[in-house]
Amino acid sequence: MNAEQRPASPTGLTGSTKLHLLDQATRLLGRGGRDALTIPAAADLAGITVDEAKTLFSSDEDLYSEVSAFLDERLRGFVDQELTKLPADASLTQKLRANATGYFNQALDNPTYFAAYSRSRVAHQFPSFEEQVDNAPDLDAFPPATTRIIRLLVELTEEMGMPVDKALILRETMAVLSEIHGLAHLATFGIMRHLSPTAKRQTFQAALQTLLSGLVDTIKEGHVLAFEPEHIKGELLEPFTTKAKDMPRDTRDEVREALFRGAAEVVVARSVAGLTLEAAAEQAGLPVSTARQLFDGDAALLHELEVHLDEANTQAILRQSSFVSEGSPGLTYIKATGFGYLQYALTDPVGFVALIEISSRSIVPVSFDDEGGTAQPFDMGKAFTFLMNIVRDAISQSEGPRSTWVLYTQMMALWASIHGVSQLATIGVLTYDNQDFSYRIASRVMDILLRGMINILELRPQ
Repeated sequence: MNAEQRPASPTGLTGSTKLHLLDQATRLLGRGGRDALTIPAAADLAGITVDEAKTLFSSDEDLYSEVSAFLDERLRGFVDQELTKLPADASLTQKLRANATGYFNQALDNPTYFAAYSRSRVAHQFPSFEEQVDNAPDLDAFPPATTRIIRLLVELTEEMGMPVDKALILRETMAVLSEIHGLAHLATFGIMRHLSPTAKRQTFQAALQTLLSGLVDTIKEGHVLAFEPEHIKGELLEPFTTKAKDMPRDTRDEVREALFRGAAEVVVARSVAGLTLEAAAEQAGLPVSTARQLFDGDAALLHELEVHLDEANTQAILRQSSFVSEGSPGLTYIKATGFGYLQYALTDPVGFVALIEISSRSIVPVSFDDEGGTAQPFDMGKAFTFLMNIVRDAISQSEGPRSTWVLYTQMMALWASIHGVSQLATIGVLTYDNQDFSYRIASRVMDILLRGMINILELRPQ
């Protein structure tokens, strides 16, 4: 998107000191959250005095409010731009697609702003999804961007002659939010960031088609078609909250674990660019000399950290898959894997965020039949290889099309949906809801995506 195409900045701010300060403030908000956003910190980044900054913003809360309004206006601009491309007689599903595409485009255009939006006032003002779904839903209680999607889903429901079930509307809304947020996050901070802009948009549109197909059937039938397992299996695990500096370090393995945790904390706080052996050692409260004995430089630490976190993610996935009865349909394994992915995010938010940002491996299979082995020239990582294989098996069992593109796009559609829930549950709008609800809403989101996958691929019922 060039400068002429980009939605305009807030009136009167273009090129101004205030806009520059807002721009720097988004960096603080996106990386450190609400607590990191202060007038002195923003002024320091912007290269102006605190006194000058205070002539523009009366307080930290004022700055936070204006940053939030700036980001919300920017998102609306990208969505409106997509809506203006539609013909006058555009269908409601076309309008839904335009809203989703606008959200995705604003993320690609400026990942920093996208990250800040997830932590802006929009997220803090988002009503508890749990209370809304489980009690008396108020469809007007949501922020403007979400309200647009809700209204389109209500109109689509009425157009199909179905009664408006508000709780169902909210579950459908979360499916939309999870999918588009998951894809946008993977394309900006996750493994899809390595793809070309064209490949990112092609992946997004293909995955979105899977979502919309499942969504339309859900609306027509008036309920979410449930797939097994309906809920996560086993004991819910407590989140790991121990800081690197507080971890034991009596043995070599314990020191290594503390360094890995320190490195993950650095990535979360400063991004991958800020990760060095020195920074990880300082974060963990260990001598740099000790870190150098364990890792041969910054690159080695980064690689080993990715392997370490990928293994932890894989074990969470395998744990849920182990509860699936032998001979169960491939779709059951896919859903169990999704629960495992979410469980990893909820029990180790720091490790989850760090893993997504440092992931560097291939996500595009070279053929439908290869299992991530000899025909695959790039390491896909254990967790992603497992996901690719169970999606391939599900397609094969149901006599679906044996196409590499089909395998890739359906894998991304399903992964993005559970990644979106996981991301929203760790630093987004679902952080205020409890773990059990996150699993319940994730179950319905995955159900809608699996229904779409069956439709898109014309799979034979298992």
